[in-house]
Amino acid sequence: MAQTFATNFWHRMTGSISRRSHEPEQYTCAGETPEIGDKYAQAAQGAPVWIVENVLSVTASQYPLVRLTRENHPDLMKIVSLSTLADKQEFIRA
Repeated sequence: MAQTFATNFWHRMTGSISRRSHEPEQYTCAGETPEIGDKYAQAAQGAPVWIVENVLSVTASQYPLVRLTRENHPDLMKIVSLSTLADKQEFIRA
């Protein structure tokens, strides 16, 4: 039920306010844009690995938003800003 709510919310939010920006500096200032299937781990010891499900630009955020699902637990999802993934103190590419 929680996954259904989160998924429906994600689709409503991105469907209603998404607009692809053609300004390249929006992406480059946060680092490289991740691809679907890329894996990131939180920098803490023993932290879970997260897989990129999609990347979407929305008008409500300066940076694109990245939807992640937890490796081996696809029912767990989180949405973070691209700037958060670019922060090497927070996430590392796995």
